[in-house]
Amino acid sequence: MVFATNGIASLKRNARLSKETGTAKRKGAGNEARVRADAKHMTIQIRQGQVTVLFAFDIGFDVSMDKLSGMLSSVPVPPLTQKKQTPSYLQYASPPRLVNLGSIDALLSLPGNIQATVFDFGAASIAYRWPLTKPGDAFALGDLPRLSHALYARNLEPHARKQAQRLIEMIRPAIVRPDLSSLVEDYYLFVVEEFDQPWLAETLLEQHRSTLAQVLRFETQPLSVEQQEDALAQRIAYFSNDLILVDWNAALIFDRDYWDAANVLELLNVELLEARYIDAELDKKIREYQGSLRKRTAWSLPFKTPYRKTIQELAELRIESLVLAKRVENALKLIGDQYLARIHNAATTRFYLSDWEAAISRKLDLIANFYQLLTDRVRTAQSHTLELIIILLILAEILLATFK
Repeated sequence: MVFATNGIASLKRNARLSKETGTAKRKGAGNEARVRADAKHMTIQIRQGQVTVLFAFDIGFDVSMDKLSGMLSSVPVPPLTQKKQTPSYLQYASPPRLVNLGSIDALLSLPGNIQATVFDFGAASIAYRWPLTKPGDAFALGDLPRLSHALYARNLEPHARKQAQRLIEMIRPAIVRPDLSSLVEDYYLFVVEEFDQPWLAETLLEQHRSTLAQVLRFETQPLSVEQQEDALAQRIAYFSNDLILVDWNAALIFDRDYWDAANVLELLNVELLEARYIDAELDKKIREYQGSLRKRTAWSLPFKTPYRKTIQELAELRIESLVLAKRVENALKLIGDQYLARIHNAATTRFYLSDWEAAISRKLDLIANFYQLLTDRVRTAQSHTLELIIILLILAEILLATFK
């Protein structure tokens, strides 16, 4: 009986010890999980970086770089560096020039500057740049979504348009057919040059994907998993500690050597603007010329062309559109698997440039059909007129022979 009682007591003690041990293990596991969660959500500090807002405008048909260089203080855009698989032959066909336009109101209590990049094919990119931090200070990565949202809501487009108009007045003698288009294309660059501690690109993307997606979409609230995947779909890395995320209206660059990537994205933004400009001009002309096609052709003199002006305008429009498209396309040719070519391809996909180019191609074909239809109509009318003249001459000859 005593043995049985002692045995039961021993079993109870063992059960109690087992329970306490299990509880301790669960607490330990919970602490480890919290530590991992804390590590996952730990605050990352940005030691050095900048924010750039780009506005692309069409300012004329052509810009003479030679005249521009002699008019005011401007410098050519630096050539692409020979880093990250960038062959020496991949350079600007005609280097654009940089023009300083002064300062801009502070962002995060830090003043910014305005700079214009002028391209020879008649486009300009107005850039607003602010530093993210003062020397020795830091800015939390978790605060970047609020900054991007506030910057987007600032609506700098009217100010940028005034700067573009001011630029046109400054360089008017160098511009062929100067005119500021109503179209504008904006793009935002968030550049991080240095964190407070080393980070691998994979780790940064894995642990802070929600924050990064919010920055790219200018949102202060967490996005759905689907939206995060879409925002972060176009990502490029070269080394293990650099990363570029390209979205449709913004890009995040984590790299000390960021200038080449930023220049490629700026050029792509200008290409998108020019594609929209060509598309809008073709739309406008197509609507105008549809009325000419509905008009019936009267009898025309053999050497008179009733649609001469329209035919000439159609030919000029088609040639100018093709030339502009090729000049923009050839401004910086990036092909193959090089690092900058991958950035170019990612931005082209995000901007749907291939869709714009396909639409322009279809409209140019329609313009060509208009041209062919009008010239055929004129030739037919002239042919009928000549036939009538010949018939009248034959009839006159017969009458003269009859009454002699």
